[in-house]
Amino acid sequence: MFTDVRLREVWSHLESGGAQALTLDVFDTLLWRMVPEPTHAFVLLGHRLADAGHLPPSVSPGEFARLRVHAEHVARLHAHDTRGTHEVRLDEIWQVLAPALPGTAGVQDLIDAEVAVERELCRADLAVVELAELAMTKLGLPVYLLSDTYFSASQLERLLNRPELSGVPFTRIFTSSDAGTSKSDGLFQHMLAASNLQPSRVVHLGDHPVADVEGAREHGLVAIHYPKYAGSLRQTLDLEGLRNQPGDDVPIDPVDGDFGMTALRARTLHRADALAVPAGLRRYWETGATVFGPVFAGFAEWAVERARDFGADHIYCLMREGDFLSRLLVDPGEDVGVSVSTMWASRQVCALSNVFEGSPQELKSFLVRRHAPSVGQLLRQLGVRLEHVAGISALADRRLDVPGLLDDTLEELCSDERIRSEIVLTATRLRERYVRYLDSQLPETGRVVFLDLGWGGTIQALLTRLLASTGRKLDILGLYLATNQAAMSHRLAGMELEGYVASGGQPETMANQLMRSPEVLEQLCMPDVGSLVSFDEMSNPVLSIDRTSRTQVAQRAAVQDGILAFQREWLRYRRSETPMPSLASAGARRAGLRMLTRFVARPTAAEAAAFGSWAHDDNFGSDATEGLLPPELVRRMPYLTPADIDRISMRELYWPAGVAGVANRPLAVISGLAAAAGVPPEEVSPEAAAGPVEVYVDTGADFVNGVKETALTRSARDGLSLVRLSVEAVGARRIRIDPAGRRGLLRLDWLTLSFHINNIAEPYKVTITSLDDPAQQLALVGLRLLQPNLVEILGDDPQFVYTIDLATQPHLAGVYALEVEMAFGWMGIRGDALILPAAGPARDGLPVRAARKIRRELGGLR
Repeated sequence: MFTDVRLREVWSHLESGGAQALTLDVFDTLLWRMVPEPTHAFVLLGHRLADAGHLPPSVSPGEFARLRVHAEHVARLHAHDTRGTHEVRLDEIWQVLAPALPGTAGVQDLIDAEVAVERELCRADLAVVELAELAMTKLGLPVYLLSDTYFSASQLERLLNRPELSGVPFTRIFTSSDAGTSKSDGLFQHMLAASNLQPSRVVHLGDHPVADVEGAREHGLVAIHYPKYAGSLRQTLDLEGLRNQPGDDVPIDPVDGDFGMTALRARTLHRADALAVPAGLRRYWETGATVFGPVFAGFAEWAVERARDFGADHIYCLMREGDFLSRLLVDPGEDVGVSVSTMWASRQVCALSNVFEGSPQELKSFLVRRHAPSVGQLLRQLGVRLEHVAGISALADRRLDVPGLLDDTLEELCSDERIRSEIVLTATRLRERYVRYLDSQLPETGRVVFLDLGWGGTIQALLTRLLASTGRKLDILGLYLATNQAAMSHRLAGMELEGYVASGGQPETMANQLMRSPEVLEQLCMPDVGSLVSFDEMSNPVLSIDRTSRTQVAQRAAVQDGILAFQREWLRYRRSETPMPSLASAGARRAGLRMLTRFVARPTAAEAAAFGSWAHDDNFGSDATEGLLPPELVRRMPYLTPADIDRISMRELYWPAGVAGVANRPLAVISGLAAAAGVPPEEVSPEAAAGPVEVYVDTGADFVNGVKETALTRSARDGLSLVRLSVEAVGARRIRIDPAGRRGLLRLDWLTLSFHINNIAEPYKVTITSLDDPAQQLALVGLRLLQPNLVEILGDDPQFVYTIDLATQPHLAGVYALEVEMAFGWMGIRGDALILPAAGPARDGLPVRAARKIRRELGGLR
């Protein structure tokens, strides 16, 4: 009967036939506010008074809110001193507050303003309203209201005077301010006496575990708890800064508060479908409902409103993400007369379809992707057989991000007329098939709206160019959850594209954090199919193999279900007689960006562990997938500082904050807070006292004449450091690493040399964890070995020297680059000689404490 499972027990008691009446708490039960905390309403009241000229210029809305809180506290203390109760009336609070606001309106006008703001912020809990209506109409029971509040019964009637409650004639309202006693003390007794009810036959529902549950039961009532929060929502709100004390920096809108997002997130977690989620998927469903739900519900509402304003009555959601996004748009679209469908598009297909001449410029646009492909991958996607390109066939496994290789490859392809013609023929064949598909989807003229998850607008730009080549006269608007700075070049070219939470990389601080790791957003929107790679002869989409694990598929579905559950709850209130404020407003969009940025930049350990297990596909004609939290990166986290995190490229690691959230929580928190505050990561990353690390390469003319690179070292938690740098190493014969420029003790946890070799895709790695193994070809200069991985630095020029043995390592003759990674701990020591104590005789037998423990367990010693 009830979608909110909290009310089923109440109804069971009422329907049993023994109930004489139903009593309801008011705030956070019958009514809820569009602010995270009740006192946040005072901030909005402060803005209202300031706009009306009723605040002194020296008092900000946030300061007023604190004054209002303090005035209530003082009034309650005075009431206790004078009449033995902490219960006060609103006029008593304002009598205390008025001297702080000289020259403003009269006290009664200020009281009326507060009641008016409260009424605008309050919404009736539709589930509780339904319960009250059924109790009255079906069971014939009276319904009483009880509230611990400074509002009088008549003031509460003003808050309750709303369309949703017009059919619910409450029998009577009892307030602590009128009665002079709270629910915990005597308000229940006062109500029972005034109503002539038997306590055991009265069912009370309220949110406060003490006042509403313990207080009611102490007076003999049947009490049912109506808890506000469930799951990890309280922690989420804390991290979003929404449960802070009222002030100017509380992240709420000055008019619409939090748009009801806090209350509706809480209510979504109590829906019946929430309890039906298996325990193993609960974390994903809850995150969908409480983190992503408000954002995507707002995105859908904004998108259909923007389409309608644009003059379009249909939105084309681009696949693959469009499969899920279209489901979000259906209901809000019906409300404004905008229909929705999906349409296949991908960067690979759109890019190749835009190759008309096979010029280097056209092919470079084909390479706009996160990870550079190998030469062989590029040739396969262009439809060129590897053996037909003799000049570069030997480089098939080389990635095109090797300096100079991309230009050389494109020159080789485009200078050969036969190969260039083959590329153009492949592109023409695909273009004809794709255009036939687009003919079946799009009109010839008019206004068209494309919708996608977003980022740079590349697909829209390619589609616009392709459609223009067919003679279509279309005005195209692209709508996205977010767009980055790359979208600005398309705007300058005349394209229309907009982002919901971020547009063109603005607002910059939060948008940069979100755009650093958008992969979780991409994955949670995916359907259970691979990416679009081509079209067949009948213009049907040809998809790659979907290699997503069954576990991730189930987890993703749970996230999507949670998002849709929140949207259903939101639409329920949006369509009510007192509608919610639009999530298309600037304040709601900013709130959505804060939610996403918090999750991406400062995930909890549980969130990072749950979503970090997901794999992400490259989505450009490649079957490759990578985990969001690679194990080798998890191992590095204790050695890193925020500056080190900032330098990790997207190619190497999708979600740095997620890895840190699992392996180094303090690092995750510091990095996230610094980024949110706009503090450069170097400011919170102290330099290591050991000094810089230097790497030299000897190519046959000694180190003095070879390549040298220097890396600044920074000190992480527990004094650990990690250095990573790359050097040119063509013809390398010896590698020298100078680990520190000061005397001290150095513990080497690992030293990895990654040799990049011509015609070999992956680097050849040598990892050293012990310094006393002669087989590792590592010599120590200026160092004294104390333990296998512990050395004493004897002077200011210590050296690790690795010698390449071409007799046993002939493949290293083709080295062209080297990457060095060294993880270590360092501690400075005095300049005098380090004397190690001689080892004493070994002790036989158990330690005394262990022996005594065993004797106690055997009963031999008490």
